[in-house]
Amino acid sequence: MEEAEMNKSSLLCKLHPEKIHTEVLPWLYLCLALLGFLTNGLVLLDLWKAEKKPMVIFTVNMVVSDIILCCSFLFRFAYLRLYLEWKSGSPICTLSQYGIIGIFYINIYCNMCFLLWTSLNRYATVVQPHNVLLQVFKQPRFCHLICITTWLIFTLAVFGNVFYSQMNTKAIQGSCFDQVYNKKTTYKSSHILGIIIFFLNLALMSTSYGLLVYHLQRIHRTSLVRAWLGPGGGLRVRRKIMASVVLFITCFLPYHIQRTIIIQSDPGDCVKQQRNSYTHSITVLVAALNSCLNPTLYLIIRSTFCRKKRPVTHVTADNSRCNQDPGKHDITAPETI
Repeated sequence: MEEAEMNKSSLLCKLHPEKIHTEVLPWLYLCLALLGFLTNGLVLLDLWKAEKKPMVIFTVNMVVSDIILCCSFLFRFAYLRLYLEWKSGSPICTLSQYGIIGIFYINIYCNMCFLLWTSLNRYATVVQPHNVLLQVFKQPRFCHLICITTWLIFTLAVFGNVFYSQMNTKAIQGSCFDQVYNKKTTYKSSHILGIIIFFLNLALMSTSYGLLVYHLQRIHRTSLVRAWLGPGGGLRVRRKIMASVVLFITCFLPYHIQRTIIIQSDPGDCVKQQRNSYTHSITVLVAALNSCLNPTLYLIIRSTFCRKKRPVTHVTADNSRCNQDPGKHDITAPETI
């Protein structure tokens, strides 16, 4: 009975790839890879000579994550073009799982965390500059340690999960597409953990940015902040924060909603699984767009058009300390996403 149940779970449905998988998605991922290499390369050049402040450290790690993710798009291009020719359990199929599933999850969740660390750095710098617990997000040495720890945790967790699945799942008869998709349905605990991480990150980032915007709104009329930000400066900062949050939600929310649907769906319902396969591919593509939209937003913010010269504001002697330490209120230098 147990052996029959294992055989049943080893191949739940014989799915048929849609034309979009073989004729459209490969070229979209190839374009994303080229665009991602270009935009992230420009951002990396812009940050190369910048002072290694916490904001720069987190942004550089986001750029590295996006570049690695773009490399995985080349694996996806080859897989989507040839997976019907690759046999299930073949070395090239196994390698594609590490290159597609492993690298994708590592960089998606590392990127989420770097965005969260960036929001906490902004909150600690402006709203809670004297909070002892948040000092780690203001010191470059600790920021490097936070980034290294983030990379290690997700790399070990994701590759360990993929390796464990390879060792404990029987080979599936059919194409590489059958193997990759049906193994995705066995990662139930991983799906649940990923959903929790996403919504926890979203809640923390929304809270920190919400408190930051409220703080700026409350003190923007004071001479100290207005002298540094200039007329409309606080509005520009709020728009940049809103753009970051909207981009985060647009790219990652559909994917995690679809993962929730996969967990709740009946693995024996092949019609539903076929539909899930299609929607999964679309939401993965939307999530992958983050690797290009993030650096594009950075470049737009850093452009001459968005960085118009601020009007000169005469500062009185009472608030002259603003000129002595402008970095205390500078959450836009360097401009980061």
